[in-house]
Amino acid sequence: MRILLVGGGSGGHVYPVIAIANALKEKSAKVGGAELMLLGDDRLMRQAAQENGIKFHSILSGKLRRYFSILNLLDIFKFPVGFIQSLWYIYWFMPDVVFAKGGYVSVIPSLIAKLYFIPLYIHDSDAVPGLANRFLGKLADKIFISFQISIAYFNASKTILIGNPVRKELLNGNKNEAVKLFNFSADKKTVFVYGGSQGSRSINNIILESLVIMVGKDLQIIHQCGKNQYDIVKSEVDKIIKEGEGSYADSITQNYKLFSFLNVGQLSAAYALCDVVVSRAGAGSIAEIAILGKPAIFIPLSTKSSRGEQIANAVELSKHGAVMIEEENLTPHIVMSQIEYLLKPENYEEISQKIKSFAMPDAADKIAEAILSGKK
Repeated sequence: MRILLVGGGSGGHVYPVIAIANALKEKSAKVGGAELMLLGDDRLMRQAAQENGIKFHSILSGKLRRYFSILNLLDIFKFPVGFIQSLWYIYWFMPDVVFAKGGYVSVIPSLIAKLYFIPLYIHDSDAVPGLANRFLGKLADKIFISFQISIAYFNASKTILIGNPVRKELLNGNKNEAVKLFNFSADKKTVFVYGGSQGSRSINNIILESLVIMVGKDLQIIHQCGKNQYDIVKSEVDKIIKEGEGSYADSITQNYKLFSFLNVGQLSAAYALCDVVVSRAGAGSIAEIAILGKPAIFIPLSTKSSRGEQIANAVELSKHGAVMIEEENLTPHIVMSQIEYLLKPENYEEISQKIKSFAMPDAADKIAEAILSGKK
């Protein structure tokens, strides 16, 4: 059986595809194996494919932005190139099933799959689907969703609530090994600030503003700030440490660890060690946090810089015990008070179980089984 997987862009559109690919390899091995190929843009997807031993081809894909941008005009010229590339790769590979993760990179290969009468399955991670998946949902034979409320955007008869696939290796972190990795104490409470692959300026800023207060409360902080923002954040932390010489400087040095990016091993260790997560409300982070049952503060992207999907995601998770703070309400006092609320012994276990109730840990396996069944 030949299976084409399509995705790309940010980690939220890459890592679930890799989780599904690995589940397909594992499950297909029991029935004679399957040949996999990935199509996507040449960013994270190429690296992820190489790391997991999966055949990959890059295609050009234009993005339709919801606001005026000269890039919209330039991207028009990418479509015909991407169409020819996709037409050739799909004709050459001729898959039995095409799985598309959504996003602008999925549109052209999905259209070509339908031209070749190949079954098309799509997956949407967010509470509010994007334009690409709303369009592809009209063509798809099966639609997998992660939030119950997003069924309103699709044909219910071919839509399945299945969850967001998560890389299994993220779930196997060892706390004792994590203590050694981060050179932290096993007895202190740890906050993991997770900016994701892109990082978050607003989260970075509020953590910097709150840093002295947090270490003063005897908290340990693992801060993943994003590659593009690392130098700025590092410079600010150095200033704070210099200003605190003879006072709180040593406490920051001992209890605060800054990273531009965390590889899979580091990320699984951070999850294993932390007691609370502060994160954007991307669907991938939400799925990981929910499976692990980590009390969390979600700070979603505002509607000024998104279509509001992260706010919708965070609202849904707030029904399962998570805390949501919108960007315009961020203050050190509010962040610290919510961390303390989540860490209270009388709250912690109940919140952990409520967040875990949202989790669907078998999403990758179930999608793999549906793909291997090859049924429309």
